Amino acid sequence: MSSTTGAPTPIGRTLGEAPSVSARDATPATGIPAVPATPVPPPPRFAKPEDDREIHRATPGPRRARLYLYKVDSWSIVKVAFMLAVALAVVIVAAFAAIWSLLDYAGVFATLARNVNEVVGSGTTTFDVEAVLAFDRVMGIAVVVAAMEIALVSILAGLFAILYNITVGITGGVELTFTDSV
Repeated sequence: MSSTTGAPTPIGRTLGEAPSVSARDATPATGIPAVPATPVPPPPRFAKPEDDREIHRATPGPRRARLYLYKVDSWSIVKVAFMLAVALAVVIVAAFAAIWSLLDYAGVFATLARNVNEVVGSGTTTFDVEAVLAFDRVMGIAVVVAAMEIALVSILAGLFAILYNITVGITGGVELTFTDSV
């Protein structure tokens, strides 16, 4: 589809014509203040206002809202606490493995086993400290401790969320201040 000068367009004009504006088309703006001829300088940034209310009006900055935390969702608290407890459990297991490796490399277990055998005696009964403190046993204990930590943290977080919701009626909640920017 080619356009030539003088051909009508979909809006009824022909190409090459300038749109005409009549006085009837120009609608005066209402409610818009007139622009002053010379710009007004902003107030000095460090001027001392007479009133504290003027500080909040005069200084531009982030808005702040002081709100109260009235209710928390117990299930969402339990989910977040569970995820944080899982992360902490991974740290616990890794710490157990690192400390065991460090103690084994330093020869602490061998020295401890030798000292225990000297105290107990090397007669008919021998107490094998190295078998008791073997890596697989220590890691098993670490996993049990981590599992108990996950369960306890999750349950206690949910319980504290329920207790918080109960005590909000007495205390009014926790006061929080929110802002637009930092």
